[in-house]
Amino acid sequence: MGYMGQQNASREADLSEARTQVERVVRVSGLEMNFEMIVDPSTPAAAEIINGRRVILFDPRFMAQVADRICPDWGAMSILAHEVGHHLAGHTLRQSAEPWRDELEADEFSGFVLSRLGATLAETTSAAARILPEQATPTHPGRKDRIAAIVHGWQNAEALVSAELTQARHNRGLAPMRQSRFDPDGEGEGASDLALVARIILYDDTSDYYITKSGRIDAYDGTRRPVGRKALPSSADYAWTFQTDATRFDVDYNGHVLMRLPSGIMHEVGVVVALLPGPASGE
Repeated sequence: MGYMGQQNASREADLSEARTQVERVVRVSGLEMNFEMIVDPSTPAAAEIINGRRVILFDPRFMAQVADRICPDWGAMSILAHEVGHHLAGHTLRQSAEPWRDELEADEFSGFVLSRLGATLAETTSAAARILPEQATPTHPGRKDRIAAIVHGWQNAEALVSAELTQARHNRGLAPMRQSRFDPDGEGEGASDLALVARIILYDDTSDYYITKSGRIDAYDGTRRPVGRKALPSSADYAWTFQTDATRFDVDYNGHVLMRLPSGIMHEVGVVVALLPGPASGE
């Protein structure tokens, strides 16, 4: 179950970085990380079952070349996601009678994952366009068919995001929580930075965000870390605001999270919801 590519390499890649990337792929799938990464310079990348263990073999030099020269942002991720796709689809558990179909399924999974992680369509297909052989082989479809499968996976993920956004607006389990005006002198005084009181869902972000009792905002993507804190809003139209390294968000009294676009328009990008599913409620 290999991802066919060039094998000329420039330097050794870090094993822990490969594992980190696979962990991100698996987390998007909603599963636990149960893959073992094994360095194998004899193959660019491959998914196998060895002694009952799910294994992803990879050549660090090949991955380094992909990351450094071919597709710096998403190339290695797309290759590893392809191999994870083989495992999750069960391709490694049987002798395939339709190897082309297996490869296209893994390609589609790779496109889906990269979309969920924030890659554009061009970024998602970049490595495949530059690495995959143009002509088909007995085990692998040609470049055109494989890129089409990657595009299909990416488009499916984009459609899912749109559906999730609609669900977040209408599903009672994700009903926005009413918010109170932030009081810098009273809110969170003596309160715990660890106790959680609400969750923030950002529609286009795969990380989870939580509000602590003290008003701190924590992100969780496998590791919990502080990313901000409640602060006074930009105007009386909003209950509070918080800012990350990337952007500033305003939260209105109905629990909607908004971001100001360059045009000045406020665009809804998420909601504040209760920790447990249920109808809308006050803080």
